[in-house]
This record gives sequence, structure tokens and C-alpha cells, in this order.
Amino acid sequence: MKSPALVLAAVLASALAPALLIAPARAQMTLDQACAKFSEKLDAAVASGNKIKAGQIYTEGSKRVASHFNGATCPNVKAP
Repeated sequence: MKSPALVLAAVLASALAPALLIAPARAQMTLDQACAKFSEKLDAAVASGNKIKAGQIYTEGSKRVASHFNGATCPNVKAP
């Protein structure tokens, strides 16, 4: 008789297999690409005149880049 854990693992694997095959692999973004995307979002917020939103985008974008790229920064992106 199979253990309950083994049966559960088999059921979960068979249930998740189609999703794993259908879901596209998420492409890895380079630091340069991330900085370009960050800069575009910030520029759009600045152009809209929304200083609060621009500040939020700068803060969150800086944190996100640093967390995804081992503390790296985007030197070309200046605070609004």
C-alpha cells in the first residue's frame, strides 16, 4: 500500500503538470532593461505633473531594482 504522502504528491503533480506546460517561462530581465523600464515609468509620472506619484515610483523602483539585482542601483535615474 502506498503512503498517503506519496499519493498526495502524485495527485498534486498530475494536477499541476498542465499548468506548468502552459505557463510561459518568465524571461530574466537585465539590470539595464530594468533601469530603462524604471526610467520610463518615472518620466511618465514626472510628465503628468503628479509629484507624489513620481516620488512613489522612484522609491518603489529603487527598492525593486536593489532587491532583484543584489543592491544595484540605476545611476541614470535621478530622483524627481
